[in-house]
Amino acid sequence: MKRTIREKINAAYSLHDLDITSMEMSGGNLIVRTDSGLIRLSDTKRQVDGYVEFNQVDWGYCYIYLFDFTGNVGPFGGEKKYLISFLDERKGMSFSVMDEVFGHNQTKFFGHLLTNGKRLECIIEIYHEGDMVFVEE
Repeated sequence: MKRTIREKINAAYSLHDLDITSMEMSGGNLIVRTDSGLIRLSDTKRQVDGYVEFNQVDWGYCYIYLFDFTGNVGPFGGEKKYLISFLDERKGMSFSVMDEVFGHNQTKFFGHLLTNGKRLECIIEIYHEGDMVFVEE
């Protein structure tokens, strides 16, 4: 029997517990900015100025899932939208990142979105054929 362990995908930076305040399209790329930069995950785990850049985004496979906020468990309602449509509709946003998952050409952020005074649970799914680049300023 052959057993193969999938290696963890360890990023050098994190957006955990930060608030995404803007997502800007730049050509085929997506620039994600928070209210306070990035968390560098070295020995010091300190906050630094910077942003995240997703290269060669395939917008046809990028989605946002919006769910009624229910707390931990219970029935809920929601909707799935193309991320590009959501970005066109909502110029101001505040999305608190609670978790982030990295896969092959895909990044997902889980958290809470504050929009129009209403708090929603939210998943942002970004499909990118190019690199995910953490830019420290």
